[in-house]
Amino acid sequence: MTERRVAWWTAAAAVWTFVTWGNRIGLLSGDEAAEPWTWIRVGGSLLFGVALAAVAASLFRGRPYSRWMANALIGFAVLTVVIWIRSSVSTLSGEEGVAFKLVHVVLALISIWLGMVLFGAGIKRLRTGVSGN
Repeated sequence: MTERRVAWWTAAAAVWTFVTWGNRIGLLSGDEAAEPWTWIRVGGSLLFGVALAAVAASLFRGRPYSRWMANALIGFAVLTVVIWIRSSVSTLSGEEGVAFKLVHVVLALISIWLGMVLFGAGIKRLRTGVSGN
């Protein structure tokens, strides 16, 4: 995948992350704020969203695709898979309605798919040798 394509996929994943988790930021100041998992899934996702936006902006500006960028893509993918698999199991085994479950499964599938695209791009770059930090 060319650096330009990596930039576009990374930007898309950043936007998706902000749309998916941005409306959940209130959980960090509500009753659920005492739960570490809330901070991992909401705070961690938003932090990776910022990292992805930085990677995309750097690549669009012509900066070399460096090790920290590849590691950010891989880290995002790992966190995304963990969050959405855990969330899907919890949601599907819960008492929520079918529509709620369907929406969360669709969110999970899209998120995991984007994560896997970025994981592949990150791993490929690390295997081919990355210059820089």
